[in-house]
Amino acid sequence: MSSILLIWAAVPHNSDGVVFQIQLGRGRQRFHVSRRVLEHVFELERKASDARQLEFFYAHEQHILARASAKRSTASSATVSLQAADFGVSNDRERWPRPSGIAHGLM
Repeated sequence: MSSILLIWAAVPHNSDGVVFQIQLGRGRQRFHVSRRVLEHVFELERKASDARQLEFFYAHEQHILARASAKRSTASSATVSLQAADFGVSNDRERWPRPSGIAHGLM
């Protein structure tokens, strides 16, 4: 599998998750993973700062980019929203484990 190229990632002005853009073939596609999805799927603590949301995005970057690439195989101008179901999570027992390099509650 070829690596997925992340173009940019940022927290939107309303502090709701992370918006990012990846290279898909010859085009680019923009995605949004909400704070709620980061909390539910990746166990981000509630009321986390913008910096903490972005830190979690980068900690789980490969998982998120793989799901984004699978969800949208052709580029378009619309922002595609990633949901918990896109990560195969339907309940609390199916969450992705917290990476060992992420300290809890630093920000």
